[in-house]
Amino acid sequence: MTGSVLLWLCLLVGACRSTRPEAVQGPYSLPPQSTPLGTALPFKAAIDSGRTSDALLLFTLADGRPLLAEERYELVPELERLSSQIARLPITGIRTDSLSPALVRVEMELDYWQTLRFTLRRHSSFWVVTGLERIPWNRPAIRIFPQLAE
Repeated sequence: MTGSVLLWLCLLVGACRSTRPEAVQGPYSLPPQSTPLGTALPFKAAIDSGRTSDALLLFTLADGRPLLAEERYELVPELERLSSQIARLPITGIRTDSLSPALVRVEMELDYWQTLRFTLRRHSSFWVVTGLERIPWNRPAIRIFPQLAE
């Protein structure tokens, strides 16, 4: 009897796991989303490991509203295409630029020949991605999610 109660309790606790963007884990030891880099690095880690659904949890609309499940579902093909281009490329440089106290741009150089440019916005106590561009070497920037207006 107590074994079945313990089993149900474990199932209940396991089912209540957090799906907030802060729950994305990666090989980097930064606190998730407490800094702009703490959002960009777990995004790259999620892409490297093929967890596109975890990477999409870091995105919001420009006004800070989280994406609905339907909106995230529509972005999956574009993120998988990006994943095929940048997965497992080493990070060779990172630059940050503060545009305002609540808006930061992070440029992550990958394997010396392309760059991911994140636009991050502070939303209460954590940072979220509101824009993402891929900049191939010596080419103009390519917006990954043009439907997410900045």
